[in-house]
Amino acid sequence: MRSKVNLLSLTVWMTVWLLLVGAVLVVLGVFNQQLRWDIFSPQLEAVLYGIFTSSIILSIFGVAIAFVLGIKRIVDAVEALERKGSLNAEFTVPKARRLTYAGYMLGIFTAFAALIGVLGMVDRQVQVHRTGVFKRIASEQMQRLSQRFIPPLSQLKTTPVTTKTNPQALREVMTAFRELPFVREAKLYLPDAKDKSALWRYTSYSLDPKGQVVFQRFLVVKQFEEAILRSLNGNPKDLNELNQKIDLTWYHTVKDSQGKPLAVLKIEGNPSENFREYKGSSSR
Repeated sequence: MRSKVNLLSLTVWMTVWLLLVGAVLVVLGVFNQQLRWDIFSPQLEAVLYGIFTSSIILSIFGVAIAFVLGIKRIVDAVEALERKGSLNAEFTVPKARRLTYAGYMLGIFTAFAALIGVLGMVDRQVQVHRTGVFKRIASEQMQRLSQRFIPPLSQLKTTPVTTKTNPQALREVMTAFRELPFVREAKLYLPDAKDKSALWRYTSYSLDPKGQVVFQRFLVVKQFEEAILRSLNGNPKDLNELNQKIDLTWYHTVKDSQGKPLAVLKIEGNPSENFREYKGSSSR
């Protein structure tokens, strides 16, 4: 006679293992925080955090299911005793071996892993589409508005930029660009004529004590900053490679009428925007 798999026992075993996984991840998190380990990359930490959260949530549901199944089993046993004076065969037959339960648990975890993998691939395709739409409409908008950047930027090329520089024409076009629904933030980068290892940045949150937007000077350190600096020096290769990445970021080099780089505009997309609404053009 084939042994039956008890749903209550299977649920309890799964809940126990899920709690053990959660406990191990908690211990790893404590030591990672206290000892300042650099073992886990940010991506791996995000995956482990997702596994921990899923384990805890599934454990809570496991406890609830086990509680309900336990009550049902008690009720079934009592009813069997009242009707026949003895337990039904389902309460007396030998249970399946632990190896059988392990096989069922492995199958369930495999199904979950497959589901997550499939959804991950679907999400990647969605992100590729969102990124493509965002970069297309960002490029289209820059083709339409880039001419408005040229006059104030050409003037700044002859007049050294300082922290007090705040041309009205540039402020207006930056404000108009940031108000586009698909844009979360727009940052303008200009070269520093006195220091080849520094840049000037113009953003909406760089304010002086009077609340006026001003330029901010900083040393080039990050990878995208180095790519911007090289693009301003006439080598846009690294900046073009950054534009190929799957993220909501677009870099556009503003050039004068002779084709010389004046500045680089970094456009950060709005992740809350519904890019499915955008069709063949940037108009909505």
